[in-house]
Amino acid sequence: MRNVHIPGAQSDHLDWFRQGALYQIFPDRFARAQKANEPNLENWNNLPTRENYFGGNFKGIQSKIDYLNELAIKNIYFTPIFKAPANHRYDTSDYLELEPLLGNEEEFKSLVEELKKSKVGVILDAVFNHCGEEFPPFQKALQGDESSRKWFQFDGPQNEYQTVGGAQMMPQLNTANDEVFEYFVKVMRKWDSFGIRGWRLDVPWKTETGFFDRIKQELKPLSSNKLWIAEAWWLWNLMQYSESIMNYHARNRILDFVHRHHADAEDFIIDLLQWTSQWNDPSLILNVIGSHDTPRLLNMCAGDRVDAFFSIALNMMIPGVPMLYYGDEIALPGENDPDCRRTFPETLNVEETQFLGKVKTFTNLRARHKSLSHGSFDSIHLRNHALVFKRTQSDCEIFLAINTNDRVEAFKTTLDLEWNVIEGKVKNEDGIIELHPKSLAIFVKNCKC
Repeated sequence: MRNVHIPGAQSDHLDWFRQGALYQIFPDRFARAQKANEPNLENWNNLPTRENYFGGNFKGIQSKIDYLNELAIKNIYFTPIFKAPANHRYDTSDYLELEPLLGNEEEFKSLVEELKKSKVGVILDAVFNHCGEEFPPFQKALQGDESSRKWFQFDGPQNEYQTVGGAQMMPQLNTANDEVFEYFVKVMRKWDSFGIRGWRLDVPWKTETGFFDRIKQELKPLSSNKLWIAEAWWLWNLMQYSESIMNYHARNRILDFVHRHHADAEDFIIDLLQWTSQWNDPSLILNVIGSHDTPRLLNMCAGDRVDAFFSIALNMMIPGVPMLYYGDEIALPGENDPDCRRTFPETLNVEETQFLGKVKTFTNLRARHKSLSHGSFDSIHLRNHALVFKRTQSDCEIFLAINTNDRVEAFKTTLDLEWNVIEGKVKNEDGIIELHPKSLAIFVKNCKC
């Protein structure tokens, strides 16, 4: 196929989001600072279940700020932090209170402020489509309070109600109800005052049409209203009120190209062109390869650490904002929920440290150079499972060469580059670029930090 060009982005008020990788944290499992009168918790090194708690908290996360800085993280997306009975906290019982196990408001505010000093933003999970069974209006509704019943989707001779995905513990809210609308306006106002920078919208396609548009208009002056990231596995056209979109296509196509070999370089570039053309500003698309809802990246790569690293590196280099699920940067293993929610190790072993070192090369590169956050994309060579492309902003050009196959691929080229080979073997001489099996290299040209 002919080479593909994807235009770059203009700078604006959302450059803080474009700049570096976004790091997703499942708060119960990232870091724990011991405190007095802490309830009985699971041993930190044990495996997770759907019921157990490990006691990760705000103070623990704050103790890891230096680590996040070394990884060049620019924003953190927390899965729910509000009061809730389950360890995942998607069954909220009070949106105006923090989960006590995580810490109090003073500790959360301290965390946000300390992260801000390191130029790291905080993005919270807006789980407004549904709540938990312990949510006071739902309890009143079950007791027959007619006003409270209008907050939900009751329909039937008894107390039958709509849930999210059939989970009885999470009743769906009636987001067409003005009282529900006003409640969530109040919620967003409160947490905006703590200095958060944005919201990730959970299953927003299930809310009443116009619900988030109304909130967007109502809260127009708020800082955290300037960035919403919509969860959307496929229905992008329904999320035009949000500035960003969670791109799960990226995970599938990167894994298809790097590990499964269901797609070659040509397929990967065609899909990249397709999804970047579907969003008004592709530099704001959040490219997801691992999350709390899927098996760990290492497991999706069948334990192949090179393929896991290649997937992260490629995600750091393509247009859009790369999301890094906590622990994927050290190749933490885990099958699907709950196993993908293991605790982050208190100390790293040699293998984890080595993997982290390679990942840091790309997270730091992504944070330093506007070629990767704002630059244009041009494919240069592609055949089978080998690909060479560059990102460009002004005079700064960053090249990546990758071969995910088990055979050598060679191209006639006008490139004359001294490649920094990160994995495998790449040669560039006499008008030929030669990519050996499982190889990856970069070249940075005319780029200033």
